Amino acid sequence: MATPTVSRFVDTVFIRPIVVAISSLLIASLMSYVMAERLDWRPITVCVTCDILTVGIDHFKDQEIIIGACSAAVVKRFAPLFYLARMFLILNALLLVIALSQGSPKMTIITVVFTTPAFLWATPLNLRQIGAAFQRFIPAKHGQEVGYSSSISGAPFVIKRVPGMKSIFNGIIRGCGIFFVVHSALQESGKSNSNVHPWKIIEIVIWSTISRTGHGILSDVRDFCEDEKAGVPTIPVLLGSPLKTRIVLTASQAVVIMACLGNPYILGSSCFMIALVWFLGQDSPKAYFILSIHSQSIFIVMYAASVMHSRSL
Repeated sequence: MATPTVSRFVDTVFIRPIVVAISSLLIASLMSYVMAERLDWRPITVCVTCDILTVGIDHFKDQEIIIGACSAAVVKRFAPLFYLARMFLILNALLLVIALSQGSPKMTIITVVFTTPAFLWATPLNLRQIGAAFQRFIPAKHGQEVGYSSSISGAPFVIKRVPGMKSIFNGIIRGCGIFFVVHSALQESGKSNSNVHPWKIIEIVIWSTISRTGHGILSDVRDFCEDEKAGVPTIPVLLGSPLKTRIVLTASQAVVIMACLGNPYILGSSCFMIALVWFLGQDSPKAYFILSIHSQSIFIVMYAASVMHSRSL
């Protein structure tokens, strides 16, 4: 086990969640602007804080396990950092509650639906106990007829162990999930179906979902050898080689290009992502993979700069 360091703790618990959240901040802002020609702080805050909480809590738990296994002196040295981390997560939780309280119940429900898998990502779930809890709401006669509880395995179920689902969940949550959260908030204003040239909402959803899924898969390419030895069922491991994975990722970005030919920003982002797919590999520094998570962010910022420039003329 690697020796815990302050820099690694800060990187995993503070910096990485913020880096991921910046991407969601820009995508949510773009969707809000395209749908309503304004930036609605409520869904943007919900998306940003959910990203920080889901990633931050997961990494916080990992650090608790790693540092908890060390000597008492190490645990004591990291105690102030754990306190700061808790305050950081609590602050984001408060911001999330405030944003949800200012929106509709529909926005809250959608947020819960899309974030629950992320919060329970590494949590062992006893399906038999969950089934028994649901069975309380089912009439006894009906439960006996379908044999509900007896058909459920007693082995713990962990979402992250489902083959290939990590990257797919990531894409759906941060692609489709952001759209539904923003759309539900803007429905209250009666203006949630507009389009601002050259953007179309359906294109943004396709672009975001495939790009975020691609980022997760590309990150797994970096860990291909370790995952293969450990038997971790990531998509590169299931495909059998990084080369096959790169071909699949290139094909997926080609689909985005064909679907969004009229948008130069999406075209540029997809071409940039294809270049990263073939440039980044198992020997690439981990920091370089930040470029893939922000393959959209760069071009959204370029669009925002062009809008500001045109308005200043």
